[in-house]
Amino acid sequence: MSLTLFFQLLANGLVVGGLLGIVALGLALIFGVMRVVNFAHGEFITLGAYATYLLVTQLGASPLFGIPLALALGGAIGWLIQAGVIARVTERPELDMLMTTYALSVVGLGAFAAGFGGDFRSYSAGPSGSLDLAGVVVGWRSLTVLLTCLVMGAATLLLVQRARVGLGLRALAQNRDAAASCGINVIASERLAFSAAVALAAAAGALVSLIGTTTPTVGHGWVLDGFVVVMLGGLGSVAGALVAAFGIGFVQSFASYLLDDSWARIIIYLLLYAAILVRPHGLLGRQEHA
Repeated sequence: MSLTLFFQLLANGLVVGGLLGIVALGLALIFGVMRVVNFAHGEFITLGAYATYLLVTQLGASPLFGIPLALALGGAIGWLIQAGVIARVTERPELDMLMTTYALSVVGLGAFAAGFGGDFRSYSAGPSGSLDLAGVVVGWRSLTVLLTCLVMGAATLLLVQRARVGLGLRALAQNRDAAASCGINVIASERLAFSAAVALAAAAGALVSLIGTTTPTVGHGWVLDGFVVVMLGGLGSVAGALVAAFGIGFVQSFASYLLDDSWARIIIYLLLYAAILVRPHGLLGRQEHA
């Protein structure tokens, strides 16, 4: 393998890893704060993809405007779903919560299929051309996706680790009862965490539509890999999700070239299995003691 090819695969892995990181951030945020495995996360990715597609094809706007649109739309819908559905089953057994998010996923998939059919949809608007650095070619679309993911990832980390509201979310993730006794508004914090996670998922969907095609199931593949990333990084660990996402992105890029896409996915799940055996709580996750 030449040095140029190596850096080309590295660049491709960065783009995939950035998108996986944004997808996994939402999953990690919801699980960390609410201890909820959100099966409907893929539909929120699809929501952002279709919202951007309609913005471009129906209004003639730049797909870059789809990113803030997806963030706002995802945040609003996430707030409404958490208040109207999720909050009503928070205190019930975990299986009820799992079935609720699964039901939301089924409803969302059916709505997208009914509204858009199963056709592959894409658009040509947006950044065009590519950047050539010593033989390593990176499309401006891919570069836009990577830079946007880095900005959103950094903003999320700052929010969780530095901002006052982020400290409240971290306290809630560590001990719900203790956080409530310290005056933290548990209901508002959970609503904020869920809406922020949905906003991130929708924004990831907007970016996916920029470099690929949009279908009713476009979010499913990304969310499956997102669950792998969350498991590897540590359940509820935002920083761990980002580290694992780029690692998976590199593995997928190199394995897909050297072998094929099927083997790349097999290798990723083998790594997950090995990681669970060696470090069950993930790279940066907290080990819980009985």
